[in-house]
Amino acid sequence: MPQTQATSRAADAQQIVDAAIAHAAQNGLHSLTMRELAQGVGRSTTVIVNLFGSKAGLIQAVGEEALRRDEDFHTRFFGSVAGLPLTRDNLLTLVRQYLRSRVSDDAGYSRIWEALLIDTEVAIKRHGLIQRWDAMRKTAWRIYLSADPRLERFAALLVDWTTIEQFYAGALQGRADYEVIAAEGLGGLIDRALDQAEGPATATFWYREHLVLPQAPATGHEPGSMRVRLLDIAADQILARGVTALTNRSVSAVAGTSTSTIAYHWPHMRCFVLDAVWHGVFRDMPRYLAGHRPQGDPTAVDLDSWARIMTPTVSIQRDAEGFYVRYVRLIASVCMEARRDPSLSDLAMLMRGPEGGGTYYNSAGVWPVDFDLSRLAATRFALWIKAAALLACATGTPLSSTDLQTAARQLVSHRT
Repeated sequence: MPQTQATSRAADAQQIVDAAIAHAAQNGLHSLTMRELAQGVGRSTTVIVNLFGSKAGLIQAVGEEALRRDEDFHTRFFGSVAGLPLTRDNLLTLVRQYLRSRVSDDAGYSRIWEALLIDTEVAIKRHGLIQRWDAMRKTAWRIYLSADPRLERFAALLVDWTTIEQFYAGALQGRADYEVIAAEGLGGLIDRALDQAEGPATATFWYREHLVLPQAPATGHEPGSMRVRLLDIAADQILARGVTALTNRSVSAVAGTSTSTIAYHWPHMRCFVLDAVWHGVFRDMPRYLAGHRPQGDPTAVDLDSWARIMTPTVSIQRDAEGFYVRYVRLIASVCMEARRDPSLSDLAMLMRGPEGGGTYYNSAGVWPVDFDLSRLAATRFALWIKAAALLACATGTPLSSTDLQTAARQLVSHRT
């Protein structure tokens, strides 16, 4: 192929990939179509097919470009603070700025990873790509924190924490209640990494004290009614693939009804979607560890029995997904949608504000008594296990009992 022709093809491919990232960042990866993309760049779909082969090939190219841009981001970000003393306050400010940068409007490449993490049908074909992305972030943080061995050991946990907190930050940026709670939780994580005593969870307890739960959408309706059946189907689809996968047709096909059935029960589709999201939250609200809580003497619990309880909750088997895998996908999906629809902001905050509450208030008989499960420790463990479950599913790498035990020891201090 002549050099000029190869150069032209490369330029066309880059223009199309750039447009695809911009579109996906604004509207979601699910909405990306070859036809619409071709119209946006003034090309025919034939040109896109010739360059990428298929939509799968295009998504792979988009992912590769997102990885390149993200590598550049990490190089610039850490380069700008090279040699900064790794004090508690400096690290707290640094991580918060890291999150703000990644949820900014010009960080479209970051939205690509969020979309890949929650869409199981796409992610299952991109395990290798997502593994490389996750390894890149953990390597970048580990190298930067290597000046302090205590922090270097926490690099992987910190990256996991930023993975889930980034979803929340994108949905809740600018909210004062979120900012104080997020800063408190991050401060507790850094204190734990530095072997320092953590402060009280004043903001978290304040939020819980003033928390008012709205009424569940299924309240007052018979469990077998068509309305509840539609909500159950919609909630299942959201938990499997996210909010954006839900359509009138997808729900009606499973219910065996016409597409007009939803319109009979709800004034418009958006109202149905919002109710389905809330229904998914209330229906699958943790009754701590999805019913796996054991009976017996709490003092007899050790880390091995704890791990036997926790391991099923992070299962990534498609026919037996664990509670945390499903629930974090719902959280992430709601947060992504809340970036486009502010009406979901309160729901996202309802999920983030009391994070770790079930872990904290129901620890007896689950957590070993020699673990000092403070409120902030419960928050950071709850955030970590959700992020770890999401990454395990997206990379196709199951979490082992050893992984869980190691994280528990690192995140929760022991009583002496």
